[in-house]
Amino acid sequence: MKSIWDNAWFMIPALLFFAAGLIVVYFTPYGHEILFFNDMRREPLNSIFQALTLLGEAYAYIICGVAALFRRYRYALLIALAGLVTLPTVYFIKESFGIDRPITFFRNQDLGELVVTVPGVELNVGQTSFPSGHTMAAFALFSVVTMITGKKYPRAGLLFAFLAILTGVSRVFLVQHFLADILAGAALGLGVSWLIWQLNKTPLFKKMHHLDGKLTLKKLTA
Repeated sequence: MKSIWDNAWFMIPALLFFAAGLIVVYFTPYGHEILFFNDMRREPLNSIFQALTLLGEAYAYIICGVAALFRRYRYALLIALAGLVTLPTVYFIKESFGIDRPITFFRNQDLGELVVTVPGVELNVGQTSFPSGHTMAAFALFSVVTMITGKKYPRAGLLFAFLAILTGVSRVFLVQHFLADILAGAALGLGVSWLIWQLNKTPLFKKMHHLDGKLTLKKLTA
């Protein structure tokens, strides 16, 4: 697989998500997507979205990285690199844009009481909303995993696309990001995955190919 674009099972739902999101951003007043979920912030959705948001954190990278070690240690390295590239990139962009977090935005307009929040969720404040780091991390991870598994299991891309999309939606549901933040994060995540997959084609990584069949957890622990 040359890039994530070769897997229609992943890219079609991802592109539909982008298209729908851009339409909503264009026609909906800024911040209304946060209020849209007010009546839905109840169980079991509260717990479901709190679990889904973890897919944009280090836990998901560790689980996928360890699983990749049973197949190819090179794949585990690619997953780790995706996380290492995502972290400083999203930090730099957040600092550059300085966009208010949702709860900060509403409080600054004396409208904080309009927002229904999820009990037990610590709301991020300040000017670090754009882009969504969780969404960027999820799209980077799951698009890399799709490319790793895509040749043998192309339809798995549909599952990975929905996991990435739902991670982004969870950030809006939990009042941590605006819709524009997660769309930007998703686009950046795809960009990171493209960059990482290009590294897989470099001479350095090609030299690792002949060791892949030997250095796996499955064989080392046999």
